[in-house]
Amino acid sequence: MSKSNKPLVLAFVAATNEQNWAKVNTLLHENVIRHSSTFGMQTVTNSQQLIDFHKEEVTAFPDLKETVIFMVEEGELVAARIHFRGTQLGKLGKYPPSGKVLDAYFQCFFKVRNEKITEIWAEYDQLNGLIQLGHFKPLHHKD
Repeated sequence: MSKSNKPLVLAFVAATNEQNWAKVNTLLHENVIRHSSTFGMQTVTNSQQLIDFHKEEVTAFPDLKETVIFMVEEGELVAARIHFRGTQLGKLGKYPPSGKVLDAYFQCFFKVRNEKITEIWAEYDQLNGLIQLGHFKPLHHKD
């Protein structure tokens, strides 16, 4: 039986929460790729770009915390449902700080080879986030 990659993914989430970028870097392949079909997301093509992406997230949400709800593993792939909670105290793209809390879930898929994360697919509901943060009103809003 092969070694589970779940602990590596949990270590990645924990190190990101702790903003321990040196630890994050040890868990990533230097040419890690992060994909997302979420509108406006750029593909990340190396470990420094991914760390910079997470640093920008922390700038926007200094108290952010990600919690893995569950994981499923098949071979070198680990799928995770992750809870994200953070207060937007910094700029988020073109959106100014709102002071509101984003409380949402997203799906992330990790490919692990030779005990390094080599590829990530992250998908989340950006519209839900913008509504929660007060940057967008839903179509059927009551006010």
